[in-house]
Amino acid sequence: MSPLATLRLAIRLAWRDMRGGIGGMRIVLACLALGVAAIGAVGGLQVMIRDGIAQQQRSLLGGDLSIESSDPFPPDLASFLAASGARVSQVVRLRSMLYASQSGDGTGGDRMLVELQAVDGAYPLVDHVTIAPPADLARALRPAADGTPALLADPLVIDRLHLRQGDVVRIGTARFRLAGALAHSPDSAGTIMLAPTILIAAPALDAAGLLQPGALATRALRAVLDGPAAGRAARAAALARAIAVRFPDQGWHVRGVADAAPALDRTIDQVALFIQLIGLAALLLGGLGVAAGVTAWLDGRGRTIAILRCLGASGRLVRLVFGLQIMGLCAIGIAGGMAAALLLPPLAVHALAGLLPVDAAGLVPPLRPALLAGLFGAVVALLVTLLPLMRASAIAPAALFHDQDRRRPLGAAGRRRSLAAMAACAALLGLLALALTADWRFLAGFLAAVALAAALLAAAGTALARAVAALLPRLGTRHGRLRLGLVLFARPGAATGRLVVALGAGLAAMATIILVERTIAAQLQDQLPRNAPSFYFVDIQPADLDRFDALARAQPTVRSIAQLPSMRTRVVAVDGVPAERVAATPQTRWALRGDHGLTLSATPPAGTHLAAGQWWPADYAGPPLLSLDAGLARGWGVHLGTTIRLNVLGRAIDFRVASLRDVAWRSLQLNFAFIASPGLLSHAPHSFIATLATDGRADHDAGVLAALTDALPGITGIRIADVLAQLATLAGRLGGALTAAAALLLASGGLVLAATLSAGWRQRVATAAILRALGADAGQIRAIWLLEFTLLGLTAGAMAAAIGTANAWLIARAVLHMPWHADWPALAGTLAVTLCATTLCGMLVWRHALQSLKKRG
Repeated sequence: MSPLATLRLAIRLAWRDMRGGIGGMRIVLACLALGVAAIGAVGGLQVMIRDGIAQQQRSLLGGDLSIESSDPFPPDLASFLAASGARVSQVVRLRSMLYASQSGDGTGGDRMLVELQAVDGAYPLVDHVTIAPPADLARALRPAADGTPALLADPLVIDRLHLRQGDVVRIGTARFRLAGALAHSPDSAGTIMLAPTILIAAPALDAAGLLQPGALATRALRAVLDGPAAGRAARAAALARAIAVRFPDQGWHVRGVADAAPALDRTIDQVALFIQLIGLAALLLGGLGVAAGVTAWLDGRGRTIAILRCLGASGRLVRLVFGLQIMGLCAIGIAGGMAAALLLPPLAVHALAGLLPVDAAGLVPPLRPALLAGLFGAVVALLVTLLPLMRASAIAPAALFHDQDRRRPLGAAGRRRSLAAMAACAALLGLLALALTADWRFLAGFLAAVALAAALLAAAGTALARAVAALLPRLGTRHGRLRLGLVLFARPGAATGRLVVALGAGLAAMATIILVERTIAAQLQDQLPRNAPSFYFVDIQPADLDRFDALARAQPTVRSIAQLPSMRTRVVAVDGVPAERVAATPQTRWALRGDHGLTLSATPPAGTHLAAGQWWPADYAGPPLLSLDAGLARGWGVHLGTTIRLNVLGRAIDFRVASLRDVAWRSLQLNFAFIASPGLLSHAPHSFIATLATDGRADHDAGVLAALTDALPGITGIRIADVLAQLATLAGRLGGALTAAAALLLASGGLVLAATLSAGWRQRVATAAILRALGADAGQIRAIWLLEFTLLGLTAGAMAAAIGTANAWLIARAVLHMPWHADWPALAGTLAVTLCATTLCGMLVWRHALQSLKKRG
């Protein structure tokens, strides 16, 4: 028979056999659809968000180029940009305290930490500012007739401080009139801020007296290039290179539209990768369900296969007939998952419209992630169905006359072909997984962890069956019901191993996510050090330091005070290598970007622990020396004697590393990554930063904050408990996402368990019939099955807890770089509830089996 004729015959036989219904293959469809939908939907959401950001990059950046610095720009920079054909605008950002007015003169009242943004008359260069009630920006920020400057406030400020339009508030030493609500400002989108935004005109910032020497302010000079959009990015890059040549060693942070929202981009990529890996885990877990469902499907067609073999059908024809059936059914499940992957991302973008700078209008769901997810599903389905299909084709024709489930073992050639095909599928799956992340080490670790967990669960199932078999001789003839249950549990061909894997895989994944979520929450809530300060006060001028100290010590609830000088710095180069080219680890690259704190100290600050080197003499007056965080040194490959060039107050200075310190960042004390020797910088403009430890009561802390900020309006007080509360809110949202991911994996595990139970349905009914024939009643049979499920649940739960704990510890230490925190009550409670629910479901399934047996009898 020609290959084409064989294919036609196989299609006709497959279609005729399918007319009997798909039966237990519904679980296979659900397993594939769930995993494909998870991978495709998350990938599609990521692409839509990134496309939305790409459409608004100029708005997010505020122009085509943004130059940022903590120090004032040289006057000729703006002239240079204008001469290059750019329109420019300058924005200054800093944190300050906003005081609501009780008396109408801007004094007293409630106060709130805000992100102050002072803009010039050219702002915004792109997009627009939305004000409520609607008004022109220049008119809204115009001073009142009495000269009182105006401000626009984030709706959160207006709500919390109970403000109305026209109210007088105070920032620093100046009074401001509330002109309206700041509904939208283009360049604040995509920026993660822990304080709401206030918009004022640039001249009003000088009146507030906040830009003192050493103030923690960020200046941004934005530039817009007119002309065709096609070559705008290239012209902006050329202008950035020209700036570097014209103003060398300035340490400015120059960003183009491709780098408009780096923090948001990294967050989206990391969260998407995490959830896509969870989707991949759900798909791989669902593969177990597919294998079990396909096995049950083929077992139900054992008689049909035996008849075909009696009629002369070859193993190849049998594989082709039932392979076409399985292929068609799996295609339905994969198509359903792909459809969900196309429908869900637009809904998710709509739901996240208030949290992300993405306009859902005009965005089209991408097809590529759905296609990639469908390919994932096809490869997983092929991988897990090859072996059951090969075994089914080995059913002997004689099985028609006795045991239709009896199969001939695969020959050496069949085993080689099966293993080769499965290895090829596994390799293809690994290559597809590389599309999720370019970090192949991370991906390899993930896939290795999945494979190891599956192997451990399978080994646990085998060990359980052997342990029960070894226990049977010791029971003797006593405990008849218990012995009978254990005999059935450890019988040859029992599904013990498969059930442990099916139940334990979902539980292990869920345990991992629960422990990771609890670790993150603990770092933000439960693990605040007991000796952590209650307040940070910044922008304390040297002339006000003594008064600040006296006022703070006069507060009865203040227990301790710590102070250090503070100035801003930026890493320019490490041993002559520019900061952006330093081969730093991902965990330490943050210190090579942006501005950071620098302090001076003649003696080691309290709590300093030197890891290497020595501190400079108290009267040292030689070339600049530096004490560096030992963690950064390891991440940068820095050692004692390395030269690090820092930009301080617009001047590039070379520092030689004299010592390395182990910095306890979690203590929340006055910790600096960079501590410089006095001498060269002793007389440089700077401010002071201070920490205060109080009794921690909110009402007492409010009094301390009021006493200090009323007396010294230029300082900014940050209560650590309030910041941690905001971080806890963010952690709560993350916890919700992790809970949803756990539910996804648990659903996959439930489907796998259902498929595994379905695969053993016929054998279970036959066993029940034998027990009934031997005189066992329905209650005894249920008790035997309850014993079996209890042992399976305890084994799977114990293994899941161990695997989940190991995975969560590894994620916390190697990925999140957080101290390990195990919430055993949460883990035990979740596993217990899940196992009870699973056991109940299993018993309901077997109750249905008994009812089926009664109907037959």
